[in-house]
Amino acid sequence: MIGIKRTVIYLLLSSILLSSACGAVPTVAETETETAEVTTAVTGEITETETEAETETETETETKTETEVEPAEPEKKALIYDDIKALWISQYDMSGIYASGGKQRNKEEFTKLLTIVLDNTVKNHYNTIIFQVRPFADSMYPSQVYPPSYIVTGSYANAHEYDPFEILIELAHERGLSVQAWINPMRAMLTKEIALVSNEYKIKQWWDDKTLKSQYLPVVSDRVYLNIGEPEVRQLIVDGAAELLSKYDVDGLHMDDYFYPTTDTSFDLKTYNAYKADGGKKNLGAFRKECLSELVKALYETTKASGAGRIYGISPAGNMQTVINSHYADVKKWCSEDGYIDYICPQVYFGFEHKTVPFDKTCDQWQSIIKTDSVKLMIGMSLGKAKSGVDQYAGAGKDEWSKNKDVLQRCLQYTETLEKCTGVAYFCYQYFYNPVSGAEESATKKERNNFVPYLETITWQ
Repeated sequence: MIGIKRTVIYLLLSSILLSSACGAVPTVAETETETAEVTTAVTGEITETETEAETETETETETKTETEVEPAEPEKKALIYDDIKALWISQYDMSGIYASGGKQRNKEEFTKLLTIVLDNTVKNHYNTIIFQVRPFADSMYPSQVYPPSYIVTGSYANAHEYDPFEILIELAHERGLSVQAWINPMRAMLTKEIALVSNEYKIKQWWDDKTLKSQYLPVVSDRVYLNIGEPEVRQLIVDGAAELLSKYDVDGLHMDDYFYPTTDTSFDLKTYNAYKADGGKKNLGAFRKECLSELVKALYETTKASGAGRIYGISPAGNMQTVINSHYADVKKWCSEDGYIDYICPQVYFGFEHKTVPFDKTCDQWQSIIKTDSVKLMIGMSLGKAKSGVDQYAGAGKDEWSKNKDVLQRCLQYTETLEKCTGVAYFCYQYFYNPVSGAEESATKKERNNFVPYLETITWQ
């Protein structure tokens, strides 16, 4: 955990480093930590000079009046940029950096590889990273709530040898990067993997309980999911977020699009039947939306209670109808009422020629559902199709990405027309560079060369 000493250092120098990071300016109310060498302020101690001490008697030195109050330490603010230029750094980007040969890399190797990732991130004009810490109801950092992720340790049976997330936060903040911790709340590990999890974790205790197993942890296509219709399951997710926000100097919490994985009624049938037996009137779809909204609200409140200026946002899939009707995410509610989210970041991973969800019309649709000033819009984009060169679901526009190498540049330019937009996010690092070797991704080079320079100067203010 980043200590008090470094926190105070960061606060003293935030105004200097933030003004130089990627050309972005942080909000007045939301500053952040950076690194420097300071003496007296580092410890927070107030020391009398020798001259002053010599003029006081021993009695005067030891006596304090009732009205004297110790000076309060300044409240630390999260680092949130007015123009958010974010890069998703996913489990897929980090897997070869975390582990090698079935075990966690040594700390020195990990730090060296991670440093290259973060330096490249800054070089490409990003000021924010959305860093995945919980992909499968597990944890990239030592946790008492969730088991260690195999992605970091090599196996669900292994413990962390050191804390990689602590290192990430320190290195990122040294570079002026805002850090949002990214969680996937409902998706868990495969059935064969959960068998390796230690019994000290609730998720394994539920799995081993014949009564709770199917009710709390339904399985879809051999993958375990958390049934958020159960209050105790929702609380586990909230507890994990609270631990994360308490333990680490993150600037925000980010929730991905893995909501309900199926429309099948068997997923949460026992839970829904109990709800109906207790007098519940909603149909299954409305019930699921309500359960998800309760989780979203609880995570928002947990984030806000954890520290000044921290934000909480959600990144649903780009097709709004799928999100609402199949994933049971009530995004219209979240974007029209206060107290659910600070921003919505739809994954608009489409070109302008997509037959069903063209980029411009899809962005307009998402903006149209924002009915409160407390919710901001970010637009998520991806270089995935720039790499493959084809969008097989785009109809007549399936070859748009191979015929044009400025799709993302035009997408970025379009976001400037969106009145409520305050930033963008790109998926993901491996489409820029090979995470381990550091080599540039040649398949996306032309596309990147067009939009990356534009990213440096764009503003939505």
